[in-house]
Amino acid sequence: MSNDPKNIIVIGGSVAGLGVGVTLSADGHRVTILEADSSPMPASHIEAFEKWERKGSPQVWHSHALLSRLHTLIKERAPGLIEQLLACGAEELSFQQMAGRMIKDPVFEPEDEEIVLIACRRITFEWVLRRYVLDTGLVEFQDGVSVTGLTTRKESGTDPPVVTGVRLRDPDGTESTLEGDLVVDATGRGSKLKRWLEEIGAQPFYETSEPCGISYTSRFYRLHDGVEPPMLEGPIVGEDLGYLKVGLFPGDDRVFSLTLAISPDDEVLRSVLHRPGFEAAAAAVPRVAEWVSPETSEPISKVYAMTNLRNTLRRFVVDGKPVAPGVVAIGDSAVHANPITGRGITFAWISAAMLADTLREIPDDLNALALSIDQQVEKNLLPWYELQTQQDRGAIQTERALLRGEDPFQMTRPDGTTDPQAFIRSMIRDGLVPAMRSDMVVLRRFMRLANLLDPPDDLMKDPDLLQRIMAVYNTRNERKPVNQGPSRAEMVKILQAVAT
Repeated sequence: MSNDPKNIIVIGGSVAGLGVGVTLSADGHRVTILEADSSPMPASHIEAFEKWERKGSPQVWHSHALLSRLHTLIKERAPGLIEQLLACGAEELSFQQMAGRMIKDPVFEPEDEEIVLIACRRITFEWVLRRYVLDTGLVEFQDGVSVTGLTTRKESGTDPPVVTGVRLRDPDGTESTLEGDLVVDATGRGSKLKRWLEEIGAQPFYETSEPCGISYTSRFYRLHDGVEPPMLEGPIVGEDLGYLKVGLFPGDDRVFSLTLAISPDDEVLRSVLHRPGFEAAAAAVPRVAEWVSPETSEPISKVYAMTNLRNTLRRFVVDGKPVAPGVVAIGDSAVHANPITGRGITFAWISAAMLADTLREIPDDLNALALSIDQQVEKNLLPWYELQTQQDRGAIQTERALLRGEDPFQMTRPDGTTDPQAFIRSMIRDGLVPAMRSDMVVLRRFMRLANLLDPPDDLMKDPDLLQRIMAVYNTRNERKPVNQGPSRAEMVKILQAVAT
């Protein structure tokens, strides 16, 4: 086993690539980050929001959640980064603060200190992170350089090609190559790795993909000076009206973002993706309306829409063999899911940490490295991917039932049998959600799950937790219904009035 530092080539200089740069350079590896976007880095995070054209990262203009698992990884892997984020107006949101607003006389446990989120805009996080990486002096960052393919060597006639570096094109059109010990694809959802692997004769990797079932749109607002923000029970304001999903996310410098998501099949509600419809829909949701009222805040961005969203999983070990040793995909290049859950940045940093730890244990065997990374993806990321795809399938069923004019919570079928999917939807709406507002145990477990601190299957293995949720569910007819927002028919009328 060799402890010699490796030459690591990272394709993509956004938060995933920068995360790789932080973690691997800390172990002494020589890291070169290649970023195609040549947009100059602004002088401050304020100018970044106003002027930084991140053409390859359209998601920077949407809501993001910097989850507790990410907070922990930053503290472990990038000492000082949290302080730099706080200096730029980001905030730490602790579980103690949240539970104190939701639960009467909460009793805390030592593990609750792990649950800390970071309120910060995506563009601020990237700007601070890039500055942090550049200030270390340990990473070479080249921007305006396009990767056009991979360089390889063949071990034998039957072995897969081994990736040895990348082919480059400079802004002036000059082509060259860069050799390294490992290539990391951190280019995100639009990764070209499939084509690059085909060009070098690698066998196809495993890929599965299905629609998220949403089109979504976001806008940023700033609270007026001297105005206290409205009551925020949890880390975000989240509402699921079935036909409309709503998320309001606190950010840095008294800025927050609002995201609205609809079914791509719901043509009537597509006006929500544009400013007049967006504003009308936001004003119709009670817990959001107080945030976006002119007395409380002002919009500071356009309304940005994203469509054609998919859950996608790519695995690069097929039949027990790596398709191309020497290249590793991390973050969205390997696993990306519905962005409404805000897990993308955290997934990327989990991937970067897995790579750093694996390279420490297996520095010189590219085949073994690839096999180990695949096993860790299966253990640490696949359960979350599968959970999200299941939830999205259920949400699509709910949306289609509403479009047909049916009640998706009607548990009794015409033949008298029980619809299990409708029962689960009802349990979440009338059991889990209200239980989180009254039961410390349920709130704690859900927050640990949502922040990727506990595996998703733990929730269904806990009979005490299920009993607590069921107890609240059984009192559903005794509680006054919570007004989350208008019905779909009412929202249609609101949007039609705006259009008229």
